[in-house]
Amino acid sequence: MRWGLVRWWAVALGWVMTCTLSARENSPPPRNDPIRVVATQSGVKQQNRPQTKEEDDRVAILLALRLLADRPNGQVLPPGVRVQIANGEQIVELAPIQRRPPLNDPADSPAAEVLSDEQLLSRVQLDPKDGKGLLEYLRNRTLKENELNQLDHWIQQFGADSFEERLRAVKEVERYGAAAIGRLKATLKHTDPEVRYRAQQALQRLETIPQGQVLAAVVRALQQQKPPGTVPALLEFLPSATDDDNVLSVIRQALISLAATPDGQAEPALVAALQDRHPIRRSMAMIALIEGGPANRRIRLPDAYPQVRDAVRREKDIEVKYTALWTLLLTTRESEYLSELLALIPDLPRGHLWQLEDLLLQLSGGKHPPNGRFGKDPQSLTKTRDAWLQWWKEQGQQLSLADFRYQPRIRGVTEIIEIDIRGYSQGRVVSLGADLKEKWSITGLNYPCDMKRLSNGQILVADTNTSRVLVFDADGRQIRAHFINQQPFAIYVLPNDDIQIIARNNVYLFDKQWKQKAIYSRPAFDIISGCRLPNGETLLVRNVAQGSTGFRLDLQLKELRDTHSFARMNHMQSIEPIDEERVLVCEYNRVAEYNLKTGKLVWSYNCNNPNSAQRLPNGNTLITLMNDPPNGRIIELAPDGEIVWEYQSKDPGLRPVRAWRR
Repeated sequence: MRWGLVRWWAVALGWVMTCTLSARENSPPPRNDPIRVVATQSGVKQQNRPQTKEEDDRVAILLALRLLADRPNGQVLPPGVRVQIANGEQIVELAPIQRRPPLNDPADSPAAEVLSDEQLLSRVQLDPKDGKGLLEYLRNRTLKENELNQLDHWIQQFGADSFEERLRAVKEVERYGAAAIGRLKATLKHTDPEVRYRAQQALQRLETIPQGQVLAAVVRALQQQKPPGTVPALLEFLPSATDDDNVLSVIRQALISLAATPDGQAEPALVAALQDRHPIRRSMAMIALIEGGPANRRIRLPDAYPQVRDAVRREKDIEVKYTALWTLLLTTRESEYLSELLALIPDLPRGHLWQLEDLLLQLSGGKHPPNGRFGKDPQSLTKTRDAWLQWWKEQGQQLSLADFRYQPRIRGVTEIIEIDIRGYSQGRVVSLGADLKEKWSITGLNYPCDMKRLSNGQILVADTNTSRVLVFDADGRQIRAHFINQQPFAIYVLPNDDIQIIARNNVYLFDKQWKQKAIYSRPAFDIISGCRLPNGETLLVRNVAQGSTGFRLDLQLKELRDTHSFARMNHMQSIEPIDEERVLVCEYNRVAEYNLKTGKLVWSYNCNNPNSAQRLPNGNTLITLMNDPPNGRIIELAPDGEIVWEYQSKDPGLRPVRAWRR
């Protein structure tokens, strides 16, 4: 009897599910109807419920309730939202929900408009040859220190408890106009979602064109036209540009170009800025006076050199001091500056330690002196400093800095890909500077798996689950998307800007105009990992039973016969070449180094399901561990097994899956 009841309920449940699925299949497609939410004294009810996804409806209802609860009398609501009073009931009508097209649409999305400097300037009614107008535009967007402090205060109020105070803060920030855009963009990284929301609202109203690109175009035009007052205006503007690395880089190049007057003397405004109270002005003035002038001389502006040297030695800001000493060393090749850099080791941010270690290893032939490895804490770094100072004392006389050709392998930058484990499509690519602070990020990604840069500064991101490669400009603005059949997970940019993409069942080669040059296809959807080797061949891995088999493609993407055996691998675990013969393979429970020529395991590190690994020039290994509690982490592992650096996502909903030291 009991079993009969169970069978009756199972049959009934199956019949209900069949009817439900049939009704869904025959129902009309979702409409972009408005949602109406009615607030009465007895409660809240929804009217005209459209046939949409429940999650979208809940979001819309919550937004409407928030508007009803928070809206002060007389407050104007955002466009597309209407409030009506009918029969004693207050009604909020939201704008129609716009449905996204399917992400796997095979048609490539149209390219966003990419503007030249002249086109950008014309958008803001500027003539690239009108020096006076260009200076006026820059000065109108330059905030004094007290104005910057006041702007920062109002931005902090975006997160105030009072709704009226939040609205007032947005209104006050918008009074600054375009001058507030840089600070607002930096605020988009804030940990408080309310602060980010208010900043986004203000940006949408203020930034009708990419402000960073316009400012960069203005600076380049000023560099060409050289109207009187250009250098003081650029120096004055610097604190207002600290949130945009691209604009800062353009200003730096302009100041270097303008560092010498027509008679070959140092620009007086730069010399005066050596004493400025603002660190960014002092730093830029030092760099310009060191690198500006005739490039064939090691001391390029002799009249300013003693003042620059003295200013650097009395500098208290560690970031300014390091940058100036680094520039002095590589420009003048004077040995005294290497000793001064070594003395800073215990106090330097981690990114500068990576950069300095790279230079030292190239100078020393790739070997650390005893106790010369860069440890994880000030105590060990003090020993590192002493070891390298002793090495320089013993070896310095035998080495010629003038003949030393430094080839930067590490700039102190760490680039990270994080996925959203909540399924909200908030994955991101983020770049950490030498100070380990975020310099830029690209957010709102579905399932990013790889990123690379083109020579023109554009950024390619493989968004695996949507089967697309997205193209972003230097400001993080998406300019196009390319459909790539079956989940692209690895991108390689060749020296001629050709683009190779590895997907689950295809390998593609495109030219820089995205015209397909070659393709390799597999019918089994079994490519789980792969990489491009230094010799131009492609190593692919497919799963076989409890192991993984690697095989190669030649430069024309034709399959070669040689194979390689690895331990078990999962999708999303990467392979990274070390050199012509060795690769790092992320296997199920370890990172393994293999010699492809001999097939032998050379080194391994046991860990839980590693996602990516990179062998660094200093011999350490950068490993991404998505599943490490609590939020995943990235570690830098020394050859002796010591973890000398690690990173964890600040957002508990994000997990790191890839990391590269650049």
